[in-house]
Amino acid sequence: MTVCAAVVVAAAQGFAAEPVTRVKAKLTGFDGQVMSLEALPSPSGVMKAGESFTVSVLPGTRYVGSDKSSLDTIKPGDYVGAALTQGRDGSLRTQEVYLYAPALRGSGEGRFPEGDRIIVNGTVSAVQAVPANGAPANTRSADGKQISSRPNANGQGGSLSLHYRGSLLSGLGLGKTLCEGRAAPPGYASPLACEGDAVLNVPPGTEVSLLTIGDASLLVPGSTVTVAMTKDGDKNVTPGIVVEKPQPLEKPQSPP
Repeated sequence: MTVCAAVVVAAAQGFAAEPVTRVKAKLTGFDGQVMSLEALPSPSGVMKAGESFTVSVLPGTRYVGSDKSSLDTIKPGDYVGAALTQGRDGSLRTQEVYLYAPALRGSGEGRFPEGDRIIVNGTVSAVQAVPANGAPANTRSADGKQISSRPNANGQGGSLSLHYRGSLLSGLGLGKTLCEGRAAPPGYASPLACEGDAVLNVPPGTEVSLLTIGDASLLVPGSTVTVAMTKDGDKNVTPGIVVEKPQPLEKPQSPP
């Protein structure tokens, strides 16, 4: 399972003048103050896979748990994020979906780049879950009405429509515009702030994660974590950590 950068980035905003980097790693030890970590392979390439490092937690460090979910649990009005790639025709293809718990609503709202991907975080206006066989399942409109319903299936895909606030309206030519950037808190919104909508294609098999507020008890050695990391003097510190919940091992089926 992978997780959304927006949570750890939002926790880091305004924390320090030092740049914040995001690293995915295996937690090998935690003494209550310092995490011992081993970097995992990551497209960002911030650290080499297998490289060992330490990061200290702070009194204000934010802990977020990540657990597997599914597209058919999402409904209009939920706060959701997605990591996307954009096709030549402008269509948005989803690589990961993140369903935020109510306490995390507003995390990283907007549309902005992260490496070679686009992150969009906003409020769901419509959702359609479609099993791999193409039959509609749990289709809901913005008013919450269920248009059709069929049993779930593995490999479920579909589409999501998200409404979001951004920081700048960019011109695309031919009279078209695009709302981009991270939204500022309502009290600090710029006159250039904008609102936009994104329709996302969610292919079958796309990972969906539920993100919830947690605490330091999530830091169990062996866990996979995503750490927002910055410098405090000569040591690494973290304003935010996302911890993936271990999944139970599937028992092999006995032969008939």
